[in-house]
Amino acid sequence: MKKLLGLLALAVVSNFALADKSQDTLKEFHFSSEYRGSYTDKKNNTGNGLGIAGFRKDNQEKIRWRNAFGGDLQLVDEGNLGLRFDFQNDQDRVRNDFDYVTRTNDKGTYDKSQTWENNIALYKDVTLGNWTAAWDLGWKYKSTSGKGVYGGHRGTSNEFYVGPAFGLNLLGFNFKGKSQLVYFDQAGGKSADNAWAGNDFRKEKVSGWGANFDLETGGKLLDNAAGNFKYYVNLNNHLRDAKGKLKETGKDAKSTVYLDYAVGANYNTPSLAGVYGLVNLENEWERQTARHGFQNNFSVWTGLGYKKGIDLPVGKLTINPEVKYRVVNKETVKGVYNDGRYYNSNREQYTREYNELRAGVKVGLEVK
Repeated sequence: MKKLLGLLALAVVSNFALADKSQDTLKEFHFSSEYRGSYTDKKNNTGNGLGIAGFRKDNQEKIRWRNAFGGDLQLVDEGNLGLRFDFQNDQDRVRNDFDYVTRTNDKGTYDKSQTWENNIALYKDVTLGNWTAAWDLGWKYKSTSGKGVYGGHRGTSNEFYVGPAFGLNLLGFNFKGKSQLVYFDQAGGKSADNAWAGNDFRKEKVSGWGANFDLETGGKLLDNAAGNFKYYVNLNNHLRDAKGKLKETGKDAKSTVYLDYAVGANYNTPSLAGVYGLVNLENEWERQTARHGFQNNFSVWTGLGYKKGIDLPVGKLTINPEVKYRVVNKETVKGVYNDGRYYNSNREQYTREYNELRAGVKVGLEVK
């Protein structure tokens, strides 16, 4: 870790310490690396996938290593545009499905897969009459590869988007919003927020047009010697209209709106020499309007972290290792979200539970 931080600091200093206001400059950079392990009840004689059963090998669902980095550049020589970029790599080890009715295949095999994602956007303030807003022109890309049948949704997707960010007062709340026009394509197991994956179409791939309308709000309910308590609300609405025929019906796919609504709250204890505790509560509800069913996930996280700021000649470097444990995770599924693998899965709606442990470190640099 010391070598990594040293190389990061050296790279930043060597590339940007001598930059002046007439050159392209780095405004912010961040990097993170995290282990994620999820478990559920897979005991030979009583396992049903619906209970908390501890971090035993036989209960393992998935192991993931996630590495991500990104930043923000000011492109002075290119019309003073801004450039945001984020890259993410997931290395997954996924255990085979467990039949919770016959209690078979509890040991099973493991498949591996790898996912690359990026989100790159140029942005600039644009004035239209009396209205000034920051406009984004961006590209999202996802690709998953690997062998075996359990390792994830293999395929690729692209989303090209353009639109403004804005402020909005709604029902007494001040929201930050984004409105974007989207062109997308999808192949294999990727959906690009469509109701169907590429594999569901006759040609195994499809493209189309859509729109995003996202809102978020939040604020502090407590910030004093007792710690800080914040709430947040995210309302994402993504319209997708794909031009292709479905294998199942032979008809053109309906247009759909992907609804992803999350409400949550974070509490951080007072910091003691940089060490703090945390609790997060969140409820996320998802639905595709073109298909029957929904998914609702309620979770409670606890954790422990350490945060340290280091002043450098070019700015402030922040180091933030953190360990989190999801003590409650109730995932209720219905209709299309019911994958039929779980005990009593003949019911249209049921709830399954998972444990999850996360441990990682975040490193950020804010340039002067």
